[in-house]
Amino acid sequence: MALQPDFKFKQQNFSGIPNCFTEKPHRCIVLEVKLASDVQGEILQAAVDDVLVRAPYFADALAEHEGDFFYAENPLPFEVVEGAPRSVGGPETNWHCLDVTYEGNQMYFTMFHGFCDGMGLNMFVEAVINRYFCRKDGVDYPADGLRVPGQPVLESEEADPYSTPHELPEGFEMDFLADRFWRLPEVDEARIDHMRGVNFRIKESELMELVKTSKSSPVATLQVLMADAILSVHPDAPELFGALVPTSNREKLGTPNTFKNSNGALRLPYQRSQMDELDFAERCHLSRQLLREANDNVTARFMANETGEAVAKASQTMHSYKEKQEVLNFIKWYSNDSYMIDYLGSLHSKGFENQLVSVRYKLTHLEPNQGTLFLIVTATAGFFDIEMARSWESDVYVDAFAEQLKRRGIAFTQETEDRYLNPENGLIPALGYA
Repeated sequence: MALQPDFKFKQQNFSGIPNCFTEKPHRCIVLEVKLASDVQGEILQAAVDDVLVRAPYFADALAEHEGDFFYAENPLPFEVVEGAPRSVGGPETNWHCLDVTYEGNQMYFTMFHGFCDGMGLNMFVEAVINRYFCRKDGVDYPADGLRVPGQPVLESEEADPYSTPHELPEGFEMDFLADRFWRLPEVDEARIDHMRGVNFRIKESELMELVKTSKSSPVATLQVLMADAILSVHPDAPELFGALVPTSNREKLGTPNTFKNSNGALRLPYQRSQMDELDFAERCHLSRQLLREANDNVTARFMANETGEAVAKASQTMHSYKEKQEVLNFIKWYSNDSYMIDYLGSLHSKGFENQLVSVRYKLTHLEPNQGTLFLIVTATAGFFDIEMARSWESDVYVDAFAEQLKRRGIAFTQETEDRYLNPENGLIPALGYA
């Protein structure tokens, strides 16, 4: 157990709490940014320092008191180092919950999900790479809206959207965990202790042409491509299966600019009897309609209230980490259903797009209820990077998805399979709770 410094507490953490009470320490999320040239470490450190002048909250620690977690001012240095991703949140990174390392032409941005979500990490990353290329090239690249010096502070940048109740229609109730989709049988095969990821690179123009002709969206189109891939492997799949689609609920919760956790999830169904009579474009269009219907404000507010109220009640009635772990370990009930499509969009990179080779998100989910097939999608310099990752041996869906892309006339590059295991967050073990 490591003793945290006497940090100055700020706001209590409500929205990130589900990631602090997992049975095993939550593994970090890693974003890998590959450049066209080797990373210059001193310039990268200066870029991080620039961003922390504008948005010092990215350097906050999470400090614990009687099982509650608080954002806290962290005066310890935020050090960029050469090497692989590190465990964040604990003493290895001076208790910082974000970390930046580099090797060769790759930058690694590592995040503890208890601190922020993927969009929050994006805010940090796009600010850092903007300042990196401005400094390296001696050019003031466009930075409107980024958290860099000279840009105005926006409303709600540090707001926690789960800390206060949101208004709901009278009598509104729902059970988010009631209807789960079919679980891919490969998930229950002999599990391995790392992730296996394959990256597909597709020209943005090619995929978007398919999207436009289908009057659809990237996620809805990928849903149909993935459904066809699954059915080619399991033609006897049940009537209903589908995707879990993570979302950012910032706008819905009235905190559009916060870096803190604002993530939600939608279930996007694929009902065979409904889809079988339609051609590819019609199925994509219907999938888009279903996605829009699921993406409602009331559900987002309800889920925020459920988490926020549970944390507040536990804070009032319990006074230790172990007590609260019994009631706040929500993740043990979650299920990622048939597969997940996580579309994180693109980073702001105007002016230096051609110096970015790829942007890949790497997740490690080894727990049985979290084991699924992941499609993590980013857009960079005119290309989509689709990271397909799983924690079992069989690569049947990699081959099946590649075949569906060929069938639709979409050219792609399929990179060599990458095996990785992201580090655990360092906070919970350092505090002696793991």
